[in-house]
Amino acid sequence: IILLSGVYEPGMDQAGVVLTQTAMAAVVGEWGRVFITIALLLFVFTTLIYNYYLGENALGFFTEKRMPVVIYRILVVILVLWGSVQDLGTVFAFADVTMGLLAIANLIAVALLFKVGLRLMRDYDRQIRAGIEQPVLDPKDFADLDLDPAVWKANMSATPDTTERR
Repeated sequence: IILLSGVYEPGMDQAGVVLTQTAMAAVVGEWGRVFITIALLLFVFTTLIYNYYLGENALGFFTEKRMPVVIYRILVVILVLWGSVQDLGTVFAFADVTMGLLAIANLIAVALLFKVGLRLMRDYDRQIRAGIEQPVLDPKDFADLDLDPAVWKANMSATPDTTERR
């Protein structure tokens, strides 16, 4: 839209959202500016909600105590207020750092789950070697993992030609 609108000229001061809004207004009329504004607002809002959700879930993996979650929520509100009055470059630089920290938290979670994943893969391989065409996860084999049996119910009737596990 920016290139087709004819509003872009190399070296001009307009950039980013303002340039996109101007281009949309030139192509579809003034409602294009409103559309870009609403689309950007929804994108920013849903991104904030999603990143908050990811952060709280990562925190919940490390602790079940309520106080760290309360502190996290207060910190999120403070950071949103801080970000609303900062330069865009500063906000993006800070977002890059926090996304990196979130990635590190997720990598730690994956590392902590490595032994569990290895056990589950070995069970799968054992079932394949035993000739089972459709291996299933039996939560009784992993009682220490506190798996919900209702979620991991073996549906043997869905594949009638499946060999019994044991």
